[in-house]
Amino acid sequence: MGRLFLIEFDQTNPEVTFYCCRVCQAHIALSQDCVARMEAIKQGFFLNAVNLVHNELRQVESEIPLEDVHCVKCNKPLGWGYIQWMGPPVVPMFLLMLDVLLFWNGELLQNADQLLPPVENQEG
Repeated sequence: MGRLFLIEFDQTNPEVTFYCCRVCQAHIALSQDCVARMEAIKQGFFLNAVNLVHNELRQVESEIPLEDVHCVKCNKPLGWGYIQWMGPPVVPMFLLMLDVLLFWNGELLQNADQLLPPVENQEG
């Protein structure tokens, strides 16, 4: 088996915030790539994610092809990857389960499913 090379975000910069695997703390996604959080079902949509293994292509009722995604380091299931969005252009997107992620806020790790919803820009 080959050596595992992980992408890591800069933890020394307090302005860099990100999500990581709750089991092994492998870095998964920058907080700026989280475009929506659904607190009721503890899931979030991400435009980009790293350190994931994609497998098992399948179709769901909405006919959008998606893949199960797992942490590359510990193989924990983390969610699903939409490999093709409705019509062009193709935008990869990930639906990740927040209850299996941690959130690095620049100072400490928190459970990602217990964070307050992101504050939206109120400027008019």
